[in-house]
Amino acid sequence: MQKDRSILYVNYSPYENSGHILDYLNENFGRVFLFSIAFHPLGGKRKLNQVIYFENGKITKKIDLYYMPVHPSLVWILIPLRSVINALQIIKETLVINRHNGAPEVFFSVNSFAMFVGMLLKKFGLVNKTVFWVWDYYPMNHPSLVVQLMRWMYWQFDKLATYSDRVVYLNNRLAKVRKDTGLISKNKRYLVAPIGMGEILPFKKKNLKKIKIGFIGVLKKSQGLEMLIESAKDLSAHFKDLSFEIIGSGPDEKYLKKVARGSSVKFNFYGLVSEKEFRRILYNSTLGVAPYTPEDSNVSRYGDPGKVKRYLEFNLPSIITRVFEFSKELEKSKAGVVIEYGKTDQLVKAIVKIIRNYKRFCENTAKLHKEYYYKDVYKVMFD
Repeated sequence: MQKDRSILYVNYSPYENSGHILDYLNENFGRVFLFSIAFHPLGGKRKLNQVIYFENGKITKKIDLYYMPVHPSLVWILIPLRSVINALQIIKETLVINRHNGAPEVFFSVNSFAMFVGMLLKKFGLVNKTVFWVWDYYPMNHPSLVVQLMRWMYWQFDKLATYSDRVVYLNNRLAKVRKDTGLISKNKRYLVAPIGMGEILPFKKKNLKKIKIGFIGVLKKSQGLEMLIESAKDLSAHFKDLSFEIIGSGPDEKYLKKVARGSSVKFNFYGLVSEKEFRRILYNSTLGVAPYTPEDSNVSRYGDPGKVKRYLEFNLPSIITRVFEFSKELEKSKAGVVIEYGKTDQLVKAIVKIIRNYKRFCENTAKLHKEYYYKDVYKVMFD
């Protein structure tokens, strides 16, 4: 750690430490100022919008920011107003940080609107450099005209954010789609830093007659939980003792709980949990699942499956739908099985295949994990 370095980091909750990025920042910057912004309320007692000060890796201060509650039906149409409120709060708190700590060396975010704010801060000398870690791409072919408009507006900020001091893409697909749309030059070289993984936990012998399937993530329909619920009948015919361990909260939580209530397979919804409880649930799981929906308008297909990489940290073979660029790598490494969304027969076969060859799948999981150690993959962003 270089104790004289400081960084201002903006991200949306609950993704602040996806791939251990916040851990990396605290290990390499003496002072970290985290702006945690909520898009959806995620349940629990946690504050929604906050600035959290870290000094040498330890929290020294928390400041609550204003959060504008919005009915789910108005989330998209009110994005501009909420974004302006968030921007003003970031600017105000950055002025406070400057007054007491000086200008942060780096402004860092994964969100293009936040990066636009960071570039304004740099223009006025309130931060020294900007680093944009590109996490997403928003296709315009969404059935809702309101969503299309909001995505078009976001794209304007995405264009501006490509002028950050450093731009790093989560994967090749994100860079390619920007080249195809003319946002970046066809011949331009680009940097890639995927979601990283922490230390892998040692292999734990499991009772393969009692199968627990882990799921982590924001509870919304695009995460594909409905497929798991729909597969209950087929699963019950093959497995006598099987449960889904669901960690997370989100806008469709009530709906998904209601649908799962009549299932013949047990669905345990834990909501948001402490890190200790999170580790206990996943470490005792048999495998992990990430059944993202494959629609062209789904933002997830351009990202990186952070939940699968968390499963790999717990030495859990994984089942994933054929959505991500990473899906091919998981399949090739034989650390998991790739299925088509909605094909419940494929889900059943995938579970059977993993259970029958469980030790081999776990060994392959450990091999794949080594290629994504977070302390190595993030160097390209800040060196």
